[in-house]
Amino acid sequence: MCYTAEEAGLIDGVIQSYFAPRSVSEQVRLRYWKTHRHLQQEQLDQADLLNIRDALTFLAPVFRGSRQTEKEVWSIIAKTDALLSGAV
Repeated sequence: MCYTAEEAGLIDGVIQSYFAPRSVSEQVRLRYWKTHRHLQQEQLDQADLLNIRDALTFLAPVFRGSRQTEKEVWSIIAKTDALLSGAV
């Protein structure tokens, strides 16, 4: 697994809270459900990493009120960018 248990938990929480509800378009919901499943199976691929980066970057402003959560979100974004570039 390329993420710690805490990082994976934060990512999964974001996916389930913001991208899985019925109010989200079916195309987006299915895309992120696949990433959720791969995260649970510890078998992330490049598409999943792109989804994770996109989701966290999109939602980063939501976490501005919490310094610790904001720091963790940006840390995961940086780690995901490194994984995408093959640096990790």
